Amino acid sequence: MSTDPVISASKFSDSAVLAEVAKIRKVAEVPRPALASGKTAWAMAWMHLIIWNAWKSAYFYADKIPEGDFANYRAYAALSIKFLVDHHDAEEKTLFPMLEEKIPGSMEKNHHQHEAFLQPLGDLLKYLETVTVDKWDASTFRAKVDDLLFPVMEHLADELDSLDAEKLTAKFSEDELQAINMATHKAQSTGDSKLELPFVVQNLPPGCEFPPAPGFVKNILGPWMFYWKYAHLWKYTAYPWKQTLPTTVPAL
Repeated sequence: MSTDPVISASKFSDSAVLAEVAKIRKVAEVPRPALASGKTAWAMAWMHLIIWNAWKSAYFYADKIPEGDFANYRAYAALSIKFLVDHHDAEEKTLFPMLEEKIPGSMEKNHHQHEAFLQPLGDLLKYLETVTVDKWDASTFRAKVDDLLFPVMEHLADELDSLDAEKLTAKFSEDELQAINMATHKAQSTGDSKLELPFVVQNLPPGCEFPPAPGFVKNILGPWMFYWKYAHLWKYTAYPWKQTLPTTVPAL
């Protein structure tokens, strides 16, 4: 439980939400699997933890925005929500239909969960993309996130059960699963590595094995080459490479 008053009073400290996050961490926080069948759920779990951390950081900093920096905060918060929107779109276009080909009905629950919070998620993103500094209210934003947090995290945990290696290998070969993993990764890519890599890596704890990129990419290209184009956003991440704000996002 966080000692920060904002986080401790939020759904981020709710026991039911944290139970779902614990399920995700159980899948993610293991050595990187050698086989494609193991990597499917493992990589997905880390993607889900990026969402958790990015949402938490946007929530935390909602009333701690430096003077004159609202546009940058808003862009980061919108990016955090859009990351989930794009993640779900990619799944619906690639992962779900590819798995449904050989395991009919396996993604039905996940699809229905997507549909259940599609509208409020879209409303939240629209709010962030259109709200002006004079209309900004941290409590309004936080209330919207609190309303969504449990169903989102429940879904992100449930989805991993559908990607269990034993279930997948009952119907797919390792080569087929490798192709599915690659297609899913490609569908989730924005094509802008200077936006994508810094956002992903700075919303993961230092030293984790995801994303499975060479060390020089994450430790040199990321903080020294890819960082600068959108440098004004990264102060709001959960694990910023360059800490410039006086407070840091609480751990949970």
